[in-house]
Amino acid sequence: MIGTILDVQPAPNGTSLDVWLVGGVNGSMKLNIPWCPSLHVHATRQRLQHLCSWLEQPEIRDRFGLGLMRMHRSRLSLDASEVDEVLEIDVHNCWHLKKVATHIESRGQYKHYTLYSVDAHLAQRFLLEHRVKPFQKVRWDGHVFHSEPNKEDEFPDLTIVHMGFSYQTVNGFHNDEAEVERIEFRTCSSDGTCDASSIPSVTLVRNPNTCASHFLQRLEKAMQEIDPDVVVTHGGDGLHLPALMRMAAKCAMPFSLSRDGRPLEARTSARTIHSYGQTLHKDGYIPLYGRLHIDRVGSFIVREGGLQGLFELARHSQQSPQDISRLSPGSVISAIQMRTAMEDGVLVPWKKNRPEDTKTAWALLHADRGGLYLDSQPGVYEQVIELDFASLFPSIIATRNISTETLNCPCCQADHAASSDAFVPLHPDEAERTFSERHVRRHLGAGLFPVRSAQALPVPGLSSHTCARVHGFLGRIVAPLIERRRLLKTKVKVKGDSFDQQQNALKWLLVTCFGYTGYKNARFGRIEAHEAICAWARDILLETIQMAEEDGWGVLHAIVDCVWIQDQRQRTPEERVQDAHAFAKRVSQRVGIPLEYEDLYRFIGFVPSRVHGAGSLTKYWAYGRHGLKVRGIEERQHSTCAWIAHLQRQALQLLIEHSDDQQGIPSFDGQIAVARLLRQHLDALEKNEVNLLNLVVSRRIQRELGDFDVATLAHAALLRGRLQGVTVPPGGKVRFAVIASKGTVQHERVLLVEELNGPHPPSGRPDIEHYTALAIRAIWAILAPFGWDEEEVSMGQKRITLESFKSQDEPSFGPTT
Repeated sequence: MIGTILDVQPAPNGTSLDVWLVGGVNGSMKLNIPWCPSLHVHATRQRLQHLCSWLEQPEIRDRFGLGLMRMHRSRLSLDASEVDEVLEIDVHNCWHLKKVATHIESRGQYKHYTLYSVDAHLAQRFLLEHRVKPFQKVRWDGHVFHSEPNKEDEFPDLTIVHMGFSYQTVNGFHNDEAEVERIEFRTCSSDGTCDASSIPSVTLVRNPNTCASHFLQRLEKAMQEIDPDVVVTHGGDGLHLPALMRMAAKCAMPFSLSRDGRPLEARTSARTIHSYGQTLHKDGYIPLYGRLHIDRVGSFIVREGGLQGLFELARHSQQSPQDISRLSPGSVISAIQMRTAMEDGVLVPWKKNRPEDTKTAWALLHADRGGLYLDSQPGVYEQVIELDFASLFPSIIATRNISTETLNCPCCQADHAASSDAFVPLHPDEAERTFSERHVRRHLGAGLFPVRSAQALPVPGLSSHTCARVHGFLGRIVAPLIERRRLLKTKVKVKGDSFDQQQNALKWLLVTCFGYTGYKNARFGRIEAHEAICAWARDILLETIQMAEEDGWGVLHAIVDCVWIQDQRQRTPEERVQDAHAFAKRVSQRVGIPLEYEDLYRFIGFVPSRVHGAGSLTKYWAYGRHGLKVRGIEERQHSTCAWIAHLQRQALQLLIEHSDDQQGIPSFDGQIAVARLLRQHLDALEKNEVNLLNLVVSRRIQRELGDFDVATLAHAALLRGRLQGVTVPPGGKVRFAVIASKGTVQHERVLLVEELNGPHPPSGRPDIEHYTALAIRAIWAILAPFGWDEEEVSMGQKRITLESFKSQDEPSFGPTT
């Protein structure tokens, strides 16, 4: 059988895996391949013998479906050159793997046994054992897979459809009582999107006078006739497929959307998680079999990288595409680490068991300092060039050989000063060749006692170094991703094409891989690696700033991996661009990491802090040759209503219209135009000319309704939803328009977006005072860099100071360098 691997999922009985192939002569095919995973236990030999005796009892063996047990020798950690003896246990039913591990851990009182190979994804382990990847063209001979000619950059032509749902609802609320009224199938492009103007290929409308079972049967038949490979939904896990499951349960009928007829069933339940100070809600996971079910609501990867980006990551991690679509980029990085460890013959620990190295308080204070930020000087500047390091933190990992096992290795002693000759090449093939050459040149006694080496890099400012002999585990992971992304970026023709989607998905992997080195649950993480990366980042940025100043550039601002520079030598515009490119090239050669020319801005405004008036680290707006760039202000915030975002965009457009290449900084007339724009929008608001839907704000819920201590607007929205039969869990989002922010009746302070979109939207006027304050705050973010305060923004005019009378020119409002 010849075809392209679409998906791999455990069979219902747990004793085999179903491999789905598409693109063959006979269309889609299912291969049911017997497969038995194993887990590994490490302890003293005596304890392992006792454990083996306990597991061999018939009641234990039969309960968990255990198979053969044998002693096996394996590497248990990345820095272990020796192999240790472990007990390898075959588990015939893969669904019992974690249950067996939990009982073994309990049997060892949670301290005597260390378990491995427990929670690596089953599909990933299977694909690794068979040495194949998703979307690889293969031939199955009944025993093994054989690779068929296949281009790495190409994915198979898949049939992709979008399922759209409509409901019979009261006031627009989709609660457990809402029933599906209409389903539309639309054909999608290869990136998983479909044109809003496209005609639905199939539309099913439920007749309220007939039984729901008839509607479900029609839906099953339509799915079989269309026979899509990929089904894209918008809320399928949390809303749509559960609604179909409830409908089928009421009719007491089997119902399936899969190719093999397996009924719809949630593999995981909904849950609330906490990540980086945020409370997030994750819906349960409802997979399809023989098809890929992609829920855009629950997939950050698909939202950022499209289907092509998802397929790219599925290949790198060797996991089921629909499985990883529900994962975060950090979890995908973890999966790639597991894959690399298994390829290296290192067992994957179930739980991280490496503590932080012991440090003095002074050493901790010195080491744990994070990245470097400069304090920006609020104001508006002209002819500013932005230079960015490409994937700085991952590149530091690769070029400085930072990894769990390479930090403070016992085999090397570092020289006091780092030399650029000791940096590891960024290209993975060149890096491999470098370490092969170093291995050949090893000194007598290497590995027996520390040997001083010019290639062992000391970490700047810290009393640690990285190994010169061993190519780091993390570097071998990120370097191919960096190179792959670089190649994809060279192939991008238009923003949003397949190559752009793929490189964008890889970007998010590279963004998260740094933080994952210090994550408390990262299996192969180590906080010292996190600290070493930050130390190198600070050193590189400081060196870049020094080189810029020596080259005649003023550094206006710098944030970890990018700098904004301004010419101090009165260069011509052409010389300015040429010299900036030349400067970036010199820095790249010096530090071993590409410094890229991002843009030349006609003007850039650094927004002051609302709290203390000094520079705000990450809030700015700029206009350059690549258009408008905005960071940190309301227009970029997900909670902002459409009216405010539109107001800021219009204000920035006015600034663009009141500037040119000769006079880069927008004129004072442009500032006055922005103030007038605010007044126009506030007049429309007061006249009730702004649609309430454009005033809808979004809030993420951090706690249950009964746990609120303060009657906030979010609490009012939750209470109003509860009265309508809708519950938003912690981590979920609630969207509403404010009609009485200071009202005494809590649930009447807001109107929910579901009500406003419903068949009978309630009447109501917006809270003028509330939205006026938001509008003034938004325009302040535009005018504050020119020196305006909120009172002046509110009045619509700039105060005239004594200083302004000293010149016949227009008054100066902030830096105009």
